[in-house]
Amino acid sequence: MDFRVSALADVHDHSLALNGWEQVYRQMTPGRFESKLVQATSAEFYFFRESTNRRVVQAGVSPAGFASIAVPLYAPLLGTFQGRKVDGYALMMLGSGEEFRFYTPEAMHYVGVSLPVETMTELVAVTVSEEAARLLKHNVLPFPAEAAAALQSRLVPFLDAAERDAETFAHPASIKRFQDEVLSVLFGLLEGATNSHRDLTHTTYSDIVRRCERIAQENTLEPVTVLDLCQELRCSRRTLQTSFQRVTNMTPVEYLRSLRLNAVHRLLRSTNAEELLIGDAAARLGFTHLSYFAREYRDLFGELPSQTLRKS
Repeated sequence: MDFRVSALADVHDHSLALNGWEQVYRQMTPGRFESKLVQATSAEFYFFRESTNRRVVQAGVSPAGFASIAVPLYAPLLGTFQGRKVDGYALMMLGSGEEFRFYTPEAMHYVGVSLPVETMTELVAVTVSEEAARLLKHNVLPFPAEAAAALQSRLVPFLDAAERDAETFAHPASIKRFQDEVLSVLFGLLEGATNSHRDLTHTTYSDIVRRCERIAQENTLEPVTVLDLCQELRCSRRTLQTSFQRVTNMTPVEYLRSLRLNAVHRLLRSTNAEELLIGDAAARLGFTHLSYFAREYRDLFGELPSQTLRKS
């Protein structure tokens, strides 16, 4: 089993570091980005423990052929996952090759596992129930706060000890114990999870945000305004404002600007200085006033564009 611990200081690097996942992370709140990623992976088992210190939008595709379960580790979560509002403790689940979008809170610490779909389904059906196996198709399953006590009392100490002891991942017997302990805790939470009512209003808000993102991505040469979005979507300014506040905890203007700044950041990280000048990268995303762009870039990422590490 491959085991690694990564301390990262760039949102782009973090999005590339998770084994088996095709994804992009975008930093949405200002300040120096810091994260930690612990991974243990084999051919048929993916484990990650992830923490970030800034609000992030995660988008991508889950591992093909695998079913995935994640859960906040230390505290209740306030965010949006797959268009569903998460307000408290909940299991977040994805099927094989499923497109996903996750709007995280300002600080996030959670764990997740992925198993081959048939293995996951069979294990849950045998160790929990057939009904629980059917619930794997749900993206969000809330569970009682009292059930979360197992995370702090049982799972966190176990993971901390495993991280300190490299021998945990050196022998088949210890690897199996690690896998079984993590799965046992998650399956216990699944057993206590209840099928919450679908929040149709929040789902609608989330759909509006996603459509706005698509419009913004199709019009990168100049900023898309709130009025543009209202006209395109045939919705009021109040509805647009409410949608972004409920789903992203940001205004539409703040959110869309951060998307464009993240796009410039990825361009700079993936090209060298001779291949693409900073001004040209900014211009591609509609930033024509370089001093204003540099200030906003620094406010979001904690560094000037000239200080961003470029591809060698």
